[in-house]
Amino acid sequence: MGVRPTILLVLLLCAHPCRLPAAAPVLLPQQECEELEEDEEPPPITFSGPELGRFRIFFAGKEIGHEEFEISGSARQFKASSRTQLTISRDDPVEPPEYLDEEDYEELPPPDRPPAEPVTFRIQSTLRFNDLFEPEDYEVIQDAGPNQMRAKVEFLPDRSRVSFISDEGVDRKRIELRKDVTVLDDNVFHHYLILSKRYDLCRGGIQEFSAFVPQQFLAGGVSVSEIGKEEVEIEDRSYWLRRFLVDTGEFKVNFWLDSDLKLKRLAIPDSEVEVVRE
Repeated sequence: MGVRPTILLVLLLCAHPCRLPAAAPVLLPQQECEELEEDEEPPPITFSGPELGRFRIFFAGKEIGHEEFEISGSARQFKASSRTQLTISRDDPVEPPEYLDEEDYEELPPPDRPPAEPVTFRIQSTLRFNDLFEPEDYEVIQDAGPNQMRAKVEFLPDRSRVSFISDEGVDRKRIELRKDVTVLDDNVFHHYLILSKRYDLCRGGIQEFSAFVPQQFLAGGVSVSEIGKEEVEIEDRSYWLRRFLVDTGEFKVNFWLDSDLKLKRLAIPDSEVEVVRE
């Protein structure tokens, strides 16, 4: 989909914004697969109920934050909201002096300087969609100290409207999106839980979805495929989980579901990011 692997990298590489306790889920597992007649169409995959929980977020093996999320609603309208806090420790990159080439510079001792202060990011997101996963509107707010960025999306039949609001003003854009487009925003990990509910377990194989990353204003296709069951260790406990692969064409995301289709773990190897559900 042309999406760069910027999950967490947006925060790790930028000094400023670039733009509930866990509970048992009540999302119903997908119904048992039934034999269909040759000309019979399978029923549509629909969202089946509310859920809430908490993810722990790790970067390069170090815990850097958490995400608390809640999906609520009934009948045909749902709301998925989250609050995320990430604390990133960064050192400014040091450029070699012009009179030294990079090889010589690497042999010199590092400069004596105080470590960079960690930066804490707070992210709030709200997505409204119907039981067929068709989004209606989305808003994300990202704070880092005095800096704030807000993105708002109104999904429309013709051309959806996107507004980026920051200290520098308001930037409005329009974009054509499919009616059932999946929102997969930067650093909002429960969006992959919603994506997992859209995967047809009865059909299996590689399934294609339209996706949109609001903070990057990028749209395209992603594929989801089931890899199989495997034993996964989470916090010194072993689980037999179903592994799935999301491929954007630019980077890959692995996620694991338990027997109740609860998202237990997510990993982005290229970014050294791991997310574990409490």
